[in-house]
Parts: sequence; structure tokens; C-alpha cells
Amino acid sequence: MASHGFWSLGADNTGANPGSQSPSTPRAWCQAAAQKLPVGIGSKLCALLNVGEGEKTVDPGAKQPSPSAPGPGCGCTKTCTCNKTAVFSDLYSTDLLPAVDGDTKTMTFLQEVVDILLAYIVESFDRETKVIDFHYPNELLQKNNWELQNQPASLDDILISCRATLKYAIKTAHPRYFNQLSTGLDMVGLAADWLTSTANTNMFTYEVAPVFVLLEYVTLKKMREIIGWSDGRGDGIFSPGGAISNMYAMLLARFKMFPEVKEKGMSCIPKLVAFTSEHSHFSIKKGAAALGIGTESVVCIKADESGKMIPADLERRILEAKQKGLVPFFVSATAGTTVYGAFDPLIAVSDICKKYNIWMHVDGAWGGSLLMSRRHRWKLDGVDRANSVTWNPHKMMGVPLQCSALLVREEGLMQSCNQMHACYLFQQDKHYDLSYDTGDKALQCGRHVDIFKLWLMWRAKGTIGFEAQIDKCLELSEYLYNKIKDREGYEMVFDGKPQHTNVCFWYLPPGVRYIEDKEEKKKQLHKVAPVIKARMMEYGTTMVSYQPQGDKVNFFRMVISNPAATFEDIDFLIEEIERLGQDL
Repeated sequence: MASHGFWSLGADNTGANPGSQSPSTPRAWCQAAAQKLPVGIGSKLCALLNVGEGEKTVDPGAKQPSPSAPGPGCGCTKTCTCNKTAVFSDLYSTDLLPAVDGDTKTMTFLQEVVDILLAYIVESFDRETKVIDFHYPNELLQKNNWELQNQPASLDDILISCRATLKYAIKTAHPRYFNQLSTGLDMVGLAADWLTSTANTNMFTYEVAPVFVLLEYVTLKKMREIIGWSDGRGDGIFSPGGAISNMYAMLLARFKMFPEVKEKGMSCIPKLVAFTSEHSHFSIKKGAAALGIGTESVVCIKADESGKMIPADLERRILEAKQKGLVPFFVSATAGTTVYGAFDPLIAVSDICKKYNIWMHVDGAWGGSLLMSRRHRWKLDGVDRANSVTWNPHKMMGVPLQCSALLVREEGLMQSCNQMHACYLFQQDKHYDLSYDTGDKALQCGRHVDIFKLWLMWRAKGTIGFEAQIDKCLELSEYLYNKIKDREGYEMVFDGKPQHTNVCFWYLPPGVRYIEDKEEKKKQLHKVAPVIKARMMEYGTTMVSYQPQGDKVNFFRMVISNPAATFEDIDFLIEEIERLGQDL
């Protein structure tokens, strides 16, 4: 039986009258919501969605009110007949707090914004809505006035801008959005993000962020325990994404081997060389460039057919580098490569790193969250031997962007590497434990509060909730693989079940399927995925990524990290690819 997805909230209304609404309809959902949610919230959502009375059968002979454009205070994203009378055309930001008597105006304005957001959230989970309302850049620039002006805009204009922004935004919470590694929208995480913005503080000292600093301490310790480091000992920090976390790791590896580089620079140390898989994330090279090590000093190690680093090639290249007088200092193994979702053999890699005294980093930005699953954590066996680990909860764990952690096995190393003793922030005679002033171990001074989203979601779900969410996504990817591996018109990019939720495949339309000349077939197949993807976006039905890899022409890379996705959504994707590509 097909799942009704978001609207299934009303599905427990058993024994309904024959004439009652199906639990899958918006009206039934709102009726259930009005009963289950606090007073007024459910009915308000119904009003925002224009359901209820408007869903009754329309008498063709009856005179209907003509729809009007959204009013100044309307929270709807579509043409509506709302009776809201809040008018903001004569109000400006200077009328809001901290203006005298600005509290009521502020509350009214923010409620309007919340109404807009709530309507968008509900719409995002509705499979009948588009994933994207696509416009080309020049069209979108012309559709709205996005330019900044010298004079202030009214709050009415501000609300219009909010609606326009969401109208053309990609619905990343949509159950059929599969384009990136970060998808979905968690309601508790969203609430936490709202709270974080409301608190509007900085993570550099305990005195300005006491609760957030403590939550970061508690959560990083828990994550280190899950990695397998004794008693959760070590260090860590939340950073602005996996690329920065990876760069932190490289920075620490260099400092650990040559601490003098901090003061004297690269000219005082030998020429360094780092190693990573040819399937690794581009941030490893980008980090080397930013740190002055240079992209030519990053050696890419061969991967096998499934995308896993080949340990024998790693050791061979280390020996080659040493013979040239270079100093190997950093190996980045990947737990969940971006395209194939491959997991490098961490135990074998760690043995080599130990043999040659090289810092071992695990880039688990994509695959690190599998540590939460008892069924799948074996794929990261050996991660506890690493010196550092990148782990992005904003991917498989569904934490709202951004939320990336670097975990470090050696305690105090980050502080020694990065501290600058700024006396106007990190005074040594404060009246509390200075170890909670974490800002001096970060490269940033201003640091956003990323921890609260993860912590609050963890409280809401528990570890078992994250585990179930991750297991479900992997189950969906296996379902897709089993559906298409022997299906006519499909060809897998590599043999075997997917290691992660990445399912990589070619779709061969009828016009390409029977081309006998191999080179011509390859040439035509290279064009298929971009055309189908463009049509997906123009119709707005779904979004899936594609790319080439090495000598392989463009193929689809399906990834699943959205808890809202179902087996029916996977079936829809297959049928939609075939529909959009049938004439190619």
C-alpha cells in the first residue's frame, strides 16, 4: 500500500464515516493536527494551506469569490482569499524592537514570517508540489528586484521578499529531492536552529555561550566514545563544513611533526607530501593549497573498481616519496566517498601509517554517521586507530546545515597548534575553568553555534532514533539497486551492492541501447544524464545528481539521506527517468 507520507498524521482515524475525508487528504490531516497540536496551531496550518471549507465540493452554479493576490500580511505562498488585515506597508524595521513600543509590532511581524515559513514547510513535504520552480539565472534576475537600495524598504516589501525567496528555493525537504548528500528537514533541528539564531551568540568563550559550550563538550565526547577512543578522551571542534574539518586535520598533522612551522613558516621545514585516494573529496587538495603545502604535494592513491583505496599502492607511493627526499606526514582515508560511497580499508591503512609514523586522518564527512548503526558500523572498522576524524551530522543524520565535527585523538594538540593568547578574549585570571574557553583552539574568532541542532535532535531521537533513520536510508538504496540491476535499459557503474546509499548507474534510452559502435554509444550515453536532469528540473518532479568518473561517461549518482523518502518515491524516480528519457 502506498505511503501517504506527511499526511499520514491523520491515518489513525479508524472507524470514520463513509463520507469522511481520506486520511491522506490535507483536510483530514489538518483535522487531526487541530486535535493533536496545541490550541490554534492545527487550525492555523489549515488556514495557511487553504483547506477545510475550501475543500468542499463546489456548486458550479454558485457564485465564487474571485481569488486575489496575497495581501500585505498574508502568509500564503499562492493566490488566496485570506482575510488577514495586518498591514505593513507603512511600517519599517525601525518600528520594531528596540524601538519604543515596538514589542507588539515586532510580534505581529515575526508571526507573519513564521506563517510564511510554516506554509512552506508543510508544502515541502507534499509530493504533489514541485521540488523546484526552475528559472534560468537571467529570468530570475528579471522577475524580481533583487538590487539593494539606499532607502529602506517597508516591512510589506520585506515579507514579499521572504515569499519570493521561498517560491524559487529548492525544496530540499521534499521526499523526491535526492540531489545532494544533505537532504531533508528535521523539525526539532529546525526549532533548534531558530533558537540558536535567537540567542545570537559566539562560541569562543564560556562567558558568552555557557550552555552551548557545555553542550559542545558533552557531544564531542560522546562522538569520540562512538569512534572508540577510550573514555571519549581527545579533543574536537565544530567547524563550517567538512572541507574545513579536513583542513584542520592537515594543519594538526603538520604541527605535530614540525611544531616550529607555526612561528617560522614553511621555509624552515622539509618538503612535505600527503596521500589520499583518487576518489577522495577535493577538499584535501584545497586544504593543501590553503596551508601552503601545494596541490602537487598531494599524491592520489589508486582505488579498486568499487572505489576503495588500494593499500599496496599507498605503501608504494610512500616509499617513492621518501626516496625522493620528501617527508610523508598525512594520509587521508575516506569513509564514504562522495561519488561511489566507498569505504577505504581503514585497518590496512592504519597499519601502513603506523609503520611509517604518518598521521592518519579519516574523512567520514559522508560515511561517519554509519557509526551510529550497529548493522553498518563495521564498514568503519579501524576508525579508532585514526589520529583525527571528520564527521558531518548534517548529512546522514539530517541535522540542518551546517554541522561538521573534527574529532582529534590527542588532547591539547589543537590548543597548542592554534592558540594566539588574545588577552582581550582569553584572560588568564577569569573566575571560572578556562578550559571551557574553546575559541583559542579554533582558526576562527567568530564561530557560529552549530552544536545545539545536533544536541537537541539527539535528545529527541536518542541514538536508536538516528540508527533507525540511517538504516532506513540504506535499505532504500539497496531496494533501488535490486530494482534496476537487471532491469532493461539500466547498467550499474560497478558490480556489487552499494556500500553506502550511493547507487551509481547509467540509464540507456531506447535510442542509445542498441548502438553497436562502442565509441559512438559511449559518446551518446555521455549526453543522456545531463538532458534527463535538465528535464527533471524544468518539470520540477525530482532531482538527482550526475557526473563522470575517470574514464566513465556521465552517470546518475543517486544518494538517499532524506528520512521522508519511501519505497514509492524510489519507484517514482525510476519511472520518471524512463519517462523523461524515452525519446533520447
